[in-house]
Amino acid sequence: MEERIFYVSDYHFDHQIALKRSRSDWFSTIEEMNETMIRLHNQKVRPEDQVYILGDIIVCEESELEERLQATIGKLQGHLHLICGNHDYKYKDLTIFHNYFETVQDSLIIKDRGRWVQLYHYPVLCWYRKQKGAFHIYGHLHNETIGKECKSLQKEPRALNACVEITEYEPCTLDELLDKNSRYKSI
Repeated sequence: MEERIFYVSDYHFDHQIALKRSRSDWFSTIEEMNETMIRLHNQKVRPEDQVYILGDIIVCEESELEERLQATIGKLQGHLHLICGNHDYKYKDLTIFHNYFETVQDSLIIKDRGRWVQLYHYPVLCWYRKQKGAFHIYGHLHNETIGKECKSLQKEPRALNACVEITEYEPCTLDELLDKNSRYKSI
């Protein structure tokens, strides 16, 4: 079976502020948000698939981390690779955090079906092999569309937002991200 690669960003499991800020149209409670995102993830991702999570996986107190990781990330299928986001750095040096991911990195460059892809939590306007057709997949912005940075990114056809608010709360292939970002960038 052909290896499948998925991308997703900013799950923000357990994060009340994320629920209030950009998800209240979809979810009423943290429990509903967590359960729905786990279900959507597992409906799509097979155990053998590669999943690149572009940061901000969970937000909780360090004292609750192991329990919350088990209840959320521990239920996600696939080979999980984390690209750290701003909410992940406080856990980055903890062994328990690393136990839930095959890799934990600040950024990464991969090939996806012959296409170069630069992975980073934050959007950038210059990336590896950009002028030769490479892609940049990022998170952090959620579904933001206003501001100078967002306007600049909207002009970049191969800069793709993988935030769950854009991907309808599920991981996406590169081709699916292209489709979902064309809608997001036209807003």
